[in-house]
Amino acid sequence: MHAQRRYVWKGRSVRRSSIVAGAALLLGLPASAFAQSPPASPASSTEKPGKEETAPKQDANGLILSASTRARYETVTGRPRPDYKASEDAFTVRTGIAVEYGPGPFAIGAELIDSRAYDIGPGTLIGRDDVNAVELPQLYAKLRLNDALGTGSKVAAQGGRFLLNLGSGRLIATDEYRNTVNGFTGLRVDLEPDTRTELALFYVLPQEHLPDSAREIRRNKVVLDRETFDNVLFGAHFQRKKLFGETQAELAWYRLAEHDSPRRETADRRLHTLDARLFREGKAGTIDYDLEGVYQFGRARPSTEPDAIDRAVSAGFVHGAAGYTFAGPLKARLGLFYDWASGDRPGGRYGRFDTLFGSRRDDLGPSGTYAMLARENISAGGVRFEAKPGKRVEALADYRAVWLASRFDEFAGLTDETGRSGNFAGHQIEGRLRFWLVPDHLRLETNFALLFKGRFLKDAPDAVGTRSNTVRFLETNLQVTF
Repeated sequence: MHAQRRYVWKGRSVRRSSIVAGAALLLGLPASAFAQSPPASPASSTEKPGKEETAPKQDANGLILSASTRARYETVTGRPRPDYKASEDAFTVRTGIAVEYGPGPFAIGAELIDSRAYDIGPGTLIGRDDVNAVELPQLYAKLRLNDALGTGSKVAAQGGRFLLNLGSGRLIATDEYRNTVNGFTGLRVDLEPDTRTELALFYVLPQEHLPDSAREIRRNKVVLDRETFDNVLFGAHFQRKKLFGETQAELAWYRLAEHDSPRRETADRRLHTLDARLFREGKAGTIDYDLEGVYQFGRARPSTEPDAIDRAVSAGFVHGAAGYTFAGPLKARLGLFYDWASGDRPGGRYGRFDTLFGSRRDDLGPSGTYAMLARENISAGGVRFEAKPGKRVEALADYRAVWLASRFDEFAGLTDETGRSGNFAGHQIEGRLRFWLVPDHLRLETNFALLFKGRFLKDAPDAVGTRSNTVRFLETNLQVTF
């Protein structure tokens, strides 16, 4: 959901003129004295966070105000997950309003999001990722300065509650498709010594979505999220634009340290995550690519059970994609892609990759009541087609064949510790169609997925929905933006 247009500090060009000019007029200082403010990032975003075309508009006084609501109906059949119904219908609503005011070097902002689900019962997959009624994930203050590190440099510091979007979004992101957002509380500093270099440093406490009991989630009970020093995330993200030609490079290190608390049992993850990425964005008549590799190490337990044994972690993730965008009014792009995320195997080390706070929709398909593919224990490649013929219509469709990276580890809630069910999960076809009924204000969207079950999803112990060889998912939503 989003209101008007939106921009963020990280990784994209943004409109600077209005706030800089307003600050200069207000305080009688040169426009270069202030850096542009990254605005509130409402859950109302309609695109991947950070894209310039999704930035909210700002008036001459430095005020950004955005609001929207999205109503979604989804249905799924043939789901194999144990402990959940094979078929389910769900209706969810997400409403958000965000505001930021900052005509000078200082800015303050806040965002209220109300995420609810209706007419759901026992056996639903709807949980904390879908329900978070009346929550304030953002309440922050910022300081922005230009030329603090030399002519043309920029510095921004942000403290309080806010959202994080770093790099590709596969590890830390605001998930636009999901019905809730990942909020963090702490401090972030952004440094731009020149126009080609960006460095983000942060120390935050991830906000824990509440309530966490199935009964209270089904009632949409209002319980404010909490953050504690028992769950800490910090790190650095570096980006170099135009490393060579139009190719950009990113390097990142993230440290997650969590521990059990009186109110919450955890997997005691103490993970170091090293991330490297090279990419070139798509343009008409050119080849684009995106290569990302992640290595993860540290210690963790395989589950939150009290008797789970702490183990050394060695896990990894690889994403590779390349495509070509054709010139012409259709703006068609055809591409190939491959994703591999390690799974656990018998032995001393724990090998299941942890995607941290990443978004899955862009790479792997819908979440919600479907959520069949995740960035863990997967080896999947395929082909994708995208088109954007004008400002009103967008289309996406892809096919992938899906294997387990480890036949001994969990996939889609199923585990065969003997490995006898094989490692082929099936064939997935999924896509999305968007149509703006009123450009920038009223959008109709539908997402679909078909997963033709392979041997593992049919034969794994405890699999449900075995009468159906296909998982079918269809979702439609209507979004109003103010």
